[in-house]
Amino acid sequence: MKKRLLALMMTGMLAVGMLAGCGSSDAGGATQEAPAEKEESAAQAPEQEEAGQEESKEPESADGGEKVTLRMIEKDVSPEDPVYQEWMERFNAGLEEAGINAQIELVSLQSGTYSENLALLLNSGDIPDIIYFQGGDEDFALNQQILEDLTPYIESSTYIKGMVDARPYIQTRQKNYPYLLYLSVLSTKVPVIRTDIFDKCPVKDTFLADPSVENYHQLMVEAKEQGGYLAAYTVAGDLAEINNVFDQAFGLSTTWVEQDGSYIYGRVSENELEELKFYAQLYKEGLLDNEYASANWEDKENKFFGDGAAIVSGTQGDVVDSYNTKQQKANGEGAVLTVLPPAKGIGQGYTPIDISKESRGMAISALSEHKDLAFQVLEYAASPEGRVLDLLGFEGTHYNIDADGKYELLDAHNSWYSVIWGLTDNLDMSKMSEKTPYMSEQGQKSLDMFLEYSSEDNAVVIPSDYAVAWDACTAVYKEFAADFVMGNKTEADWDAYVQSWNDAGGAQVTEYINTVLK
Repeated sequence: MKKRLLALMMTGMLAVGMLAGCGSSDAGGATQEAPAEKEESAAQAPEQEEAGQEESKEPESADGGEKVTLRMIEKDVSPEDPVYQEWMERFNAGLEEAGINAQIELVSLQSGTYSENLALLLNSGDIPDIIYFQGGDEDFALNQQILEDLTPYIESSTYIKGMVDARPYIQTRQKNYPYLLYLSVLSTKVPVIRTDIFDKCPVKDTFLADPSVENYHQLMVEAKEQGGYLAAYTVAGDLAEINNVFDQAFGLSTTWVEQDGSYIYGRVSENELEELKFYAQLYKEGLLDNEYASANWEDKENKFFGDGAAIVSGTQGDVVDSYNTKQQKANGEGAVLTVLPPAKGIGQGYTPIDISKESRGMAISALSEHKDLAFQVLEYAASPEGRVLDLLGFEGTHYNIDADGKYELLDAHNSWYSVIWGLTDNLDMSKMSEKTPYMSEQGQKSLDMFLEYSSEDNAVVIPSDYAVAWDACTAVYKEFAADFVMGNKTEADWDAYVQSWNDAGGAQVTEYINTVLK
């Protein structure tokens, strides 16, 4: 949700090239189909205020009428934070100028894991009008059918429809999963390392010429030593981020691997076994963070900016750009980042991109009494005026307008994060000052690296009939993978794991996949 450069350029380059592809996720690479659409169309949802509402509950609009207050919850956005209090005031002022008879009110969550606290909030029956889901935390809302189908709203919009229409992969995701709207470029996570540490590693030149699995291992050994780190590579919670670097090197180039004329799930293939053996070696040698299984995003980042780990993975473009800024703040101006390529082996490339379903994004509660207004709020965020506030921040604080009418970014903009979504569509990039480019050199390099090493996948949406089985399969894989890497399971346990995976429903899902992919 942060700065994105070249979103427009990447649209043309990626939308055509990846329309036919689907990418894998470590939870399985296949995605679940949403329940059947509700009978009542979202276009028919009521938008009028409840009769008899007390005047004190709603402020007056400029024309003397009452505004509707819409409650919104966003990740990392707190109503107690003075920055976001100001953002809310400015955003609401923009809504009024646009003639939208609504204002937003940020909902506060308890400190801790966003997904867990969001689940607690929704389970309590306290359902905000607008909800952000970060991925994997939408199951309760979906199962309870409290998310509104956004299709008719998008079709009748202007700015959002234009952003969706420009990207076939978003169209595909919306068709398969119409409850979440995530306006973003296709993305993956790329590994990064401090350049000053990388330069000290004797293997540097050899690695750049040939980033083989063996040379990656040597780089980790040297980077840990040269930087005095506790580990070489850290990830958050599971193996997804490191898989993104090594999957294709071990022959896991698609979610479903072709074998003897049929398809099997990559995570139960011999390729996966070899990859897990490599990770187990890294773990035993202290190169893979021994606390990775219990780490969250904050833990991972703190270790990278401190002495915990030499290498982490961050989403190309926006997150890499942010990491570059944070690393320099923590360790000096010389601590700029180098973006590393994926490992080279049987193949080379980052984990293929899944366009079958998007499990992140903004949602509108099906229980909201003001669904139309809620979507108008999202539409305003996609408008030129909304893009300036969302992407650039506050005039005078994060940017100034120079004598030529150009947006000149200030130092404070380095710490600004977009609140809604980060696509630069509808922001006039010609008005950006050449003195302050929107994206750092390191962030741009990560975008270029993504384009060079991106590839298509064969993941498909898993029908809801198989949803429970697929969840069980995913749990079996994650448990075994963690146990194997940590040394609690060995190669001798592999066959039993595969059998458990099949018994959990994997055999059924595999049979279905083979009817689709053939």
